[in-house]
Amino acid sequence: MSWIDDSIKNLLIKGEGEIFSRIETIGVNLDITGTQAKAYCYGLKLDAQGNPRVNDLIEFVTTKLIDYSIPKKLQDEAKEQLIKTGSSAKILELAKRAKLLFTDLEKTGEFGEMLLYILVQEILELPQLISKMSLKTSGQLHYQGADGIHVKYDKFDDSLSLYWGESKMEQTIYSGLRNCFISLKSFLLDTYGHDSTQTRDLHLITSNISENINNPDLEDILVRYFDLNDDLSNKLKYKGVCFVGFDSSHYPASPLEKTTEDIIKAFEKEVSSWLNSSATQIKNHVNLEKFEIHLFLIPFPSVQDFRTHFLKAIAK
Repeated sequence: MSWIDDSIKNLLIKGEGEIFSRIETIGVNLDITGTQAKAYCYGLKLDAQGNPRVNDLIEFVTTKLIDYSIPKKLQDEAKEQLIKTGSSAKILELAKRAKLLFTDLEKTGEFGEMLLYILVQEILELPQLISKMSLKTSGQLHYQGADGIHVKYDKFDDSLSLYWGESKMEQTIYSGLRNCFISLKSFLLDTYGHDSTQTRDLHLITSNISENINNPDLEDILVRYFDLNDDLSNKLKYKGVCFVGFDSSHYPASPLEKTTEDIIKAFEKEVSSWLNSSATQIKNHVNLEKFEIHLFLIPFPSVQDFRTHFLKAIAK
């Protein structure tokens, strides 16, 4: 049913590669030995003065607040009003609403969740299935469940793949990887049933699918994949997308000290260690190595500074 594939692809919100003026490729589609996982490694670019594009990346991420946190139906209505009246009032309303959904807690992981969302859409081209932020009852709370849910349809076997997302931003790559896969394992390894880890998220998908899809025909067919009484539920596949951000000392401490090429060369020497650590943490959970997982790794000058600047940026 090629129309399903086309309809799902229409959910994708993809830019024009703007993020790549802020990040530099270290290595992509890298095998993580002994697993079905792939790694995608990037570093922050330096500007002409040798400063990491820290604040600029944060500002770029905040431009995606509406895309990430507001259901598609509301976005479509705002776009229609803009076309009809020329007024951007509804879009500005959605921007205010989106900001209120974010927590101001100092240890928030929402920056990492948004960056995962952007990377998955821009690089893997997997659209978000549900806007989890809109399900929060308070901006002071974190949503309980997966950090993101993305989707892909395979027309060759009529299967639907759900990509469960997890993001961690921690001081070391080792703790980030460990905690990431501890969180991800249940979503991939739990047996699909009424008491599984995924049940709450799947119920939220089905009960909010109209708001997030805004396409009745697609909504009807997708719900069947989540219905245990429908044979299509046997074609629902679980996969993973992960983002781990961590501190690195390779970034310059002062202007005109290093170039982007300098820091990328330094990171390239560490990639094999990153991959080995990733393999170890995946294989710490029996059978997790059998699942398709896409892992994004990005070192930062300071993860905590990023959180601080992100909170300031969305408070403006």
